[in-house]
Amino acid sequence: MSNRDVKPCPSVPDHVWEMAEKTMVEFEHGKKQKTFNASSDWSMLVALGIPGMTAYAGFYEICSPKKGDYVFVSAASGAVGQLVGQFAKMMGCYVVGSAGTNEKGIKRTPNLAIHSHDSSSWAIFHHRLLDLRDNKYYLFNADMVRPKRMRSGGSSSARPEQDEDYVPPTNVEEHPIESSRASASSSGAGASSSRGRRRSGLDPVPEVLGVPDTPLLKGLGEHISALCRNQERTPISGWRCTWKNVLTFYQAASPALRDALGRTPLGSFLTIPRIQSDRRLIAALCERWFGDTNTFHFPCCELAITPLDFVMLTGIQIVGEVIPPLPDISMDRAAALMGVSPATVASDSGWEAGKVKLSWLGSILGEVALAVIDLDSPAFTSILRVFLLFILGSCFFMTDRSCVDSSFLSLMDPIDRFDTFDWGGAIYASILAGLSRVSRGGGRSARFFYPFLEMWAHEYLDPFRPTLRIPDITSFPRSSRWSAPCSKVDSHLLDKAREELDRLTMRRVTLRPFVDLEDMIRLLCRGARRFLGRRVAFSYLGTCEYFLGERVLHQCDGEFRIPLPPPEMTPILDHDAFMGEMRTAGVPIHHLAGEVVTHSFYLSWFRGVSIGPIMRPFSTRPGATEVGGKLVEKYFQMRPLLAILEEDNRALTEENARLRGRCATFEDPSVTLAKIPPHQCRPRPDLSFDFDADSAQDDDED
Repeated sequence: MSNRDVKPCPSVPDHVWEMAEKTMVEFEHGKKQKTFNASSDWSMLVALGIPGMTAYAGFYEICSPKKGDYVFVSAASGAVGQLVGQFAKMMGCYVVGSAGTNEKGIKRTPNLAIHSHDSSSWAIFHHRLLDLRDNKYYLFNADMVRPKRMRSGGSSSARPEQDEDYVPPTNVEEHPIESSRASASSSGAGASSSRGRRRSGLDPVPEVLGVPDTPLLKGLGEHISALCRNQERTPISGWRCTWKNVLTFYQAASPALRDALGRTPLGSFLTIPRIQSDRRLIAALCERWFGDTNTFHFPCCELAITPLDFVMLTGIQIVGEVIPPLPDISMDRAAALMGVSPATVASDSGWEAGKVKLSWLGSILGEVALAVIDLDSPAFTSILRVFLLFILGSCFFMTDRSCVDSSFLSLMDPIDRFDTFDWGGAIYASILAGLSRVSRGGGRSARFFYPFLEMWAHEYLDPFRPTLRIPDITSFPRSSRWSAPCSKVDSHLLDKAREELDRLTMRRVTLRPFVDLEDMIRLLCRGARRFLGRRVAFSYLGTCEYFLGERVLHQCDGEFRIPLPPPEMTPILDHDAFMGEMRTAGVPIHHLAGEVVTHSFYLSWFRGVSIGPIMRPFSTRPGATEVGGKLVEKYFQMRPLLAILEEDNRALTEENARLRGRCATFEDPSVTLAKIPPHQCRPRPDLSFDFDADSAQDDDED
């Protein structure tokens, strides 16, 4: 039987199939695989073009519906939507399609054989959901090509709740983990913005049932690390930091304005070149953060973002008056401090519930001639306030509505008052608070200065550190040195970043990255090192975040100790003497940690109280990782041998250079390298690998 006899769509011209039979190549996962015969269903769709590939992969590979499921197709009259509607009908699903107008649905989709079509798609789909509560539903957006699965929840709202970041679970899980989603009220997480969009950053993350707690970490089912266990997609979808806009305005500012900004506590921070953040790495790090201890829990040890790390990497000093809870200010006073009229703020829609919109602040900075403004300009102080407020809202204290609290302006009246407050402590606390919020599923948006996590990983975690071509020991802040020529680490896939963190060992961790920079620390960090080895409370606009120095003393002196259980994190900023001492210099913690122990002893304790490796073995994962899983497992086992070979190679290179130097000084030309005894490498260990044996993690510490 010829290829033409089996083609499922007779209306396709014969020359298409002939061309496909000769030239068609399937590309899967970005790699060329093999030439296919045109008689296969998949290759026929490739012959029809990108819409066919999109419809086929999105419907069959990602949605994976079953007979009897209910499928809603948006843009059903389009190239992708038409195919999806046919696929769903062929599978025995109940199909509902929508188009932009009724005319499109009637004229362009009469032969799709779908059960219903209409321009009022949400009304039709929701009406059918009300009567079919126990079935699965699939929403296929043919415009965005992003299939999404929905479940009926018995809601009576006009538009059903949808999970914008839901990924269908795989079919290979032996014990499926049930999940439940908290309902959102119309005034809270489920409310819509003024533009009609859903505020997905406030949506709660579903709780995963059946995840056991540890003696140290509680409520692990509500922690986003539970999603990592099944290799599900990260729930973090909103990244609110707009660092790029800040640096763009700063670079365009006049010397006088840049000098004024440089004298503020944020001056050093503005000199850091912007890096393109690896958000997948940042998401993987968030999965390892636990607010119970305000530390990262890696398989090999516990690591914290120390106050010294913050100052060394951002240049923002932790010194000054603690920022108290800020009272609300009126729009009239805020407008006066920014040098505009209240009518202008109202007409431009720059005010929203006591907050100033960042887009409006950006428009002010864009309209002003920043390059020529000088100290003698009447608007200089007002523009400086607008610029500082824009920095605070864009990088550090942002909201899901892209606004900044207008009460910050009260700390700039007069403008010199801004320098007297401890902005470093507040921003450091905001990072800890943002990490705790997003890791506990308190929302889907990262509302803190998340690029700092990648800066921190460059210093502590070897797999994520770029290599400088010329060593730099003078740059401050230290994160600015990565703008120099270096071999950068490639951007990570989420599973790759998770895998690196899940297999992290002490050999690949730098416990004290700034140990050789004592002079810089004494000169530029103004005593930030004093917080190491102490328990310190940092104020974050009326609440507290704690640095528990007793848990990470190994980041201070390199010695491991077993700490006592952490205290209850009191969020209220009490104004007593004890809290005052904790906010200024911290309290000693020598009685909260035990004696120095070996890392092997520490690791045996740590594995009993923390989560350790949490990803499933390669052999139980679907897709490409199942095919190459054993090879990757053996690679991790062979790393000790690879490290020895690298050391031998370096030793041979050095010995070769030394011997050539000796030969260059000999006067007798008969003396050659052949007469010099060769360098004797140290014997290799006898490492043999059974590729059929169960894999084991490289625990070089034991």
